[in-house]
Amino acid sequence: MILKNAHVVDEHFTLRDCDLEIKNGAITKIADHLEGEDMLDLRGCFILPGFIDSHMHGAMGCKLSDTNPLPDLHKITQYEATQGVTSIALGSTCSDFEHLLRQFDMAVEASKNPCGAKIAALHAEGPFINPKKKGAMDEKFILSPAREVLDQLIEHAQGLLRLITLAPEMEGSEEVITYAVSKGLTVSMGHTDATFEQARAAIAAGATQSTHTFNAMRALSHREPGILGAVLTDPAVTCEMICDHTHLHPAILQLIYRCKGADRINIISDSEYGAGMTASQIVVDGEVRYIRNGVMVLEDGTIAGSASSMLFGIQNLLRDGIPLCDVAKMASINPARTLKIDHITGSIAVGKPADLVVLNADYDVLRTYVNGACVYTKGE
Repeated sequence: MILKNAHVVDEHFTLRDCDLEIKNGAITKIADHLEGEDMLDLRGCFILPGFIDSHMHGAMGCKLSDTNPLPDLHKITQYEATQGVTSIALGSTCSDFEHLLRQFDMAVEASKNPCGAKIAALHAEGPFINPKKKGAMDEKFILSPAREVLDQLIEHAQGLLRLITLAPEMEGSEEVITYAVSKGLTVSMGHTDATFEQARAAIAAGATQSTHTFNAMRALSHREPGILGAVLTDPAVTCEMICDHTHLHPAILQLIYRCKGADRINIISDSEYGAGMTASQIVVDGEVRYIRNGVMVLEDGTIAGSASSMLFGIQNLLRDGIPLCDVAKMASINPARTLKIDHITGSIAVGKPADLVVLNADYDVLRTYVNGACVYTKGE
C-alpha cells in the first residue's frame, strides 16, 4: 500500500511532502513519487505518527477499574482509534488491592487480542499517593510506598507496567522510586503535596515525570515553589499536560510549553467514562458523576478526570498556535519514550510499524492505521 502526496511529519519531526510505502504492517519506504498497485491519494492531508495516550482510564462509559459489570476494554480501544490514538497506557487508580491486581490481569488479556488502539502499557496512578491530594480517588485504598506491593503489580502486569505515579513526600517513596527505576519503570510524581526540596530529592532518586502537571499537586508559590517549581525548571523532567482548556487554562499550557519545550511534554487525556459519550451524567459505584465542560466532576465540583479525548486537546494546542510538528512530538514520540516503546512506535520511520493518523486541513481524523491496518475511516 502506498499513501501518496501527503504532508508527512517524518522521524525528525519536520514536515515534508512525500509518499509512504507500507508492507506487512511496517513502513518500508519514505520517498517522492512512489508507485504501486494499491495507492491512496492524500493530497492536502497530514500524516502524523499515531497518537499515544500514556495517561487515560476509560471512555464510552467504561473504565479499567469497573467491577459490576467488568469493563469492555475493547470498547475503549475501538473508540481511541476514532480519535487517532494508536497506543494507550491504561491507567489504574486507587482500588481494592485484589481488584487492582485483577485489573492488570484483564488488561494483559485484552492486550493479546488488539482491537483498535493497542494496549501498549499499564500506568499505576497510585496507590502510593498523598490523601491530601487524592482528587476523586477513594482514600481507603491508598497505600504507603512499599517494594512488596510494587512487586505484585509488576508480576500481574507481565511486562505491561511501564509507568507509576506516586507522591514523593510519602514515607518510603525514595526507596520505591529507586527500586522502580531499577525494574525499568518510569516514575511520575503526582497527587502530591511535595515541597520543592522533596521533589528535588525524588528527581535525584530517579523520578523523571510529573502527573497531570498543576492538577492534584501543591500550588506554585514565589517563596516555596513546591513540586511545580522543581518540575518546570529541571530539564530531566517531562510534564504531562491535559489540554482540554478546563484542567489547565490556555495561558498555563503556554507557560508549560515555554518552560519545557516540545521535547519534555506529554499530551494526555486523563479520560474517564465520559469520553465519547453525549450523556450529561453517569452513575459510578452508586455515585453520580457529572460531565461538564468536557470534564468529569463529583457533586461537590471536584474534577474526576477528563470527558474528552487526546484529539480534543491536540486540536486546542494547534488552534492556540503551537506548531504542528511540536504537537506531534508531544503526542507521539515523547509518550513512547516515557513508556519505553519508542524503538517500535512513536515516529514515522522505515522499519517501524505503520502506526499512523491521517488528518485533514481542519485537523479532523480521516483514517487511523495500527500496524499498517486501517482500523478507522471517517464516515464508515
